[in-house]
Amino acid sequence: MNLRLWDRKGGRSAELNLLGLNELRRLDRWELERRARALASPVFVGRGVALCRIMGRYKLYVDGADVGFGANVLLDGLWESWLTVFMARRVKAGMAVADVGANHGYYSLLFADLVGEQGRVAAIEPNPAVCHLLRRSLVLNGFSARVTVLEAAAAAEEGHDVELYAPPGESKNGRVVNWAGFGSGREHSVPVPAVRLSTALSRWDRLDFVKMDVEGAEQRAAEGLRPLLERDRPDFVLEYHPLRCPDPEALLGWLGQIYGRFRSIEFDGEAHPRRTSELLDGNRKEDWILYLSSR
Repeated sequence: MNLRLWDRKGGRSAELNLLGLNELRRLDRWELERRARALASPVFVGRGVALCRIMGRYKLYVDGADVGFGANVLLDGLWESWLTVFMARRVKAGMAVADVGANHGYYSLLFADLVGEQGRVAAIEPNPAVCHLLRRSLVLNGFSARVTVLEAAAAAEEGHDVELYAPPGESKNGRVVNWAGFGSGREHSVPVPAVRLSTALSRWDRLDFVKMDVEGAEQRAAEGLRPLLERDRPDFVLEYHPLRCPDPEALLGWLGQIYGRFRSIEFDGEAHPRRTSELLDGNRKEDWILYLSSR
């Protein structure tokens, strides 16, 4: 499919092709940003919901009131370009992938396309309103058959509900209040089921790639996935900050035993070696995006 754009300087129209999957794997972040912005094409479709094109390729339903994630993808057609490029180059056809903290499904759509018909994706997201949009996007892009949506909070234990705080207009900052120090009974909180991922994915014969971004629940979610991490040693992209973990030394300790080394994904789209002492420094203001791999 081609989109026709108007060239204001020359008074001519020009065609800009949608990105092919191989292009998405190959482009650097700067060219991807340019192409994605030109193809974003946001439009409101009613009842507070907007629709846009992301990564120059997929169609994504977005909460029109979302100012943190939604406003950015509606205008730019992209989110975390450096991380998008990094993961697009590593997820392959036929892989089994877990997107833990899927939010609107931005990465779930990318993973579903990359793994192809022979692969599988689990999208884990506890926010009911966001899950509804995620499912609509999967259907619209033709990926619902290869993606399983788990509407639950990833936890170390299961069989109970937890309380999810879902701030209006900031769905990407939703978090389990029981674990994040907020206390219970907070406005804009909803009960959601907890799931242990090693149980939820127990029928999978392997796990190849994990992306985890769960806003303060990283240690508990990773603990629930630990048996599969030990069994398969999948590539693991983990958003992490020591101040959001009950025991960061313990978390890094057993992750280090499985993977042997730590790297972080930086704005250049590359993974750089990190020392454990760096990752335990609570004075760092930004979250780390850790990359753990046995390769």
